[in-house]
Amino acid sequence: MAELGWKGKGRSRRSRARPLRTDEIHGSGPWLDRLVHGEAEHVLPGMRGELAGRVALVYVDPPFDTGGSFDYLAAIPGAPEGTPRVAVRAYEDARGLDAWLAWFHATATHLHALLADGGSLYVHLDAHAAHYAKVLLDEVFGADAFQREIIWRIGWVSGFKSRVRGWVRNHDTLLFYAKGGKPATFHKEYIPYPEGYVRRDGAKPTGPGYPIEDVWNASELDRMDSIQIMSFSGEKVGYPTQKNESLVSRVVRASSNPGDLVLDCCAGSGTTPVVAEKLGRRWIACDASPVAIHATRKRLLAMPEVRPFVVQRAGEAAPPGGKLGARAVVEGRTCTLELASFVPRASGIPADVRAGVTHWSQWLEGWCVDWEHEEGGPLRPGATVWRSRRGLGLSATHGYPRAGRYVALVKGFDVLGGEATRAVRVAVKG
Repeated sequence: MAELGWKGKGRSRRSRARPLRTDEIHGSGPWLDRLVHGEAEHVLPGMRGELAGRVALVYVDPPFDTGGSFDYLAAIPGAPEGTPRVAVRAYEDARGLDAWLAWFHATATHLHALLADGGSLYVHLDAHAAHYAKVLLDEVFGADAFQREIIWRIGWVSGFKSRVRGWVRNHDTLLFYAKGGKPATFHKEYIPYPEGYVRRDGAKPTGPGYPIEDVWNASELDRMDSIQIMSFSGEKVGYPTQKNESLVSRVVRASSNPGDLVLDCCAGSGTTPVVAEKLGRRWIACDASPVAIHATRKRLLAMPEVRPFVVQRAGEAAPPGGKLGARAVVEGRTCTLELASFVPRASGIPADVRAGVTHWSQWLEGWCVDWEHEEGGPLRPGATVWRSRRGLGLSATHGYPRAGRYVALVKGFDVLGGEATRAVRVAVKG
C-alpha cells in the first residue's frame, strides 16, 4: 500500500490531553452531551479512556488547508438598516500542507481509537486536501475501510462565481470509511418517485423510489443546495463555513441509530450537534474557535426542547468578553435579578457599528443565571433568557426555598462570541 510522506512525519507529535474544565451544565440526566472548547488534538486524547470503541459515527468538516482566514459575521440587534456586521475571526486555515497533514494524521488516529468496530467516519473536504487525506486515511484505517467517495454539488452557478477563468468549482467531497472494513449500521435511503411516474413499460413502480447515489444534489428531485448560496435561509447563523442540516442529516440517518453516539471534532456552526439532537442521537462536539462554541450554544438553547448538555473547555482561557453589570432586588424569599449594564470588549468594533447602538443590551445575545452557585464550580442555569423577535428580557425572578445567603452567578453571551460573568450576592431573610 502506498504511504504519504510529509515534513516531520515519524517524529513524535505530542497530542497531550488537557483536562476538561466544565463551565456550564444545562439540565441533568444520566448522560450529558458535550460541547467542548479546545483543539481536537488536546480534547480527543482525554476521551480515549472513557469512550474508546463507543462512538458510532464521526462527521468532521475540518479546515481545508485553503491558506486563508474566515470571519464570523455578527449582526447588532436593533441597529438601523445599513449598519454593517462585525467581522470576528472564526479561524485561520493557513497551517501549510505539511503541518495540516501532521495535524490530520494525529486527529484521524484518535478518531480511529474512539470509533466502535464497524463505526463510520465521514470527512468533508474539497480539492485542497481531499486526495492527500484519502491516502492518509487508508494508512490509519486500512485501505479496506474505505467505502465511498461522495460528491456533494454545492448548487447553482451564477454571479461572480460564474466568471472564474477555467472550470467552475462547484462541489465538495465526503470520504466515507468504516472501521474494520464493514459498516455496522447503514440505512439505505431513497428519493420518492415523482407524482405520475411510470416505468418504461408503462407500469407503476413498486419500489420505494430512486436509491440515493454517491453524487448528491445532482437533480431537481434531490435538492440539497448549500445555504451559503441561499440568501434567505433560516438556518444561517453568520458562521463562514456553515453546512446544511439536510446534508448532515443524511449522514446521521444513514450511519447511526437513535441513541448512538455521534462525534464532531470541528463543530464550526454546530450543525452536527443540532442534527444529532433532532434525530435522537447522543453527541459530542468540540472546536478550537470560541465563536464556534458561541454559535453552537446559541442554536442548541434556541431549540424548543434540548436534552441536558455541558459546556467544557480544554485548558483554554475563557473567551474574551466584556463587563457585565447586574443587581438583585429581594422581597421576602423572592429575588428579581436585573441586568444593569454591559460594555463589550473595546477592540475591533467599527465606529459606524457603535453609532447604531442606542442601548447597551443590543450587545447581548442572551444570558443565564445560576441562583445558588457554588463558588469554583460550574454554572448551572436556573433561568436562561435568549433574544427573540420581541427583544431580550433583562430580568428573571426566582423563589428561594429558605432564608440564607446565596450567590447568583450571571453569565452574558455577547453577539461577538464573548462571555462575561458577574457574581451577585443575595441575602434572603425570613
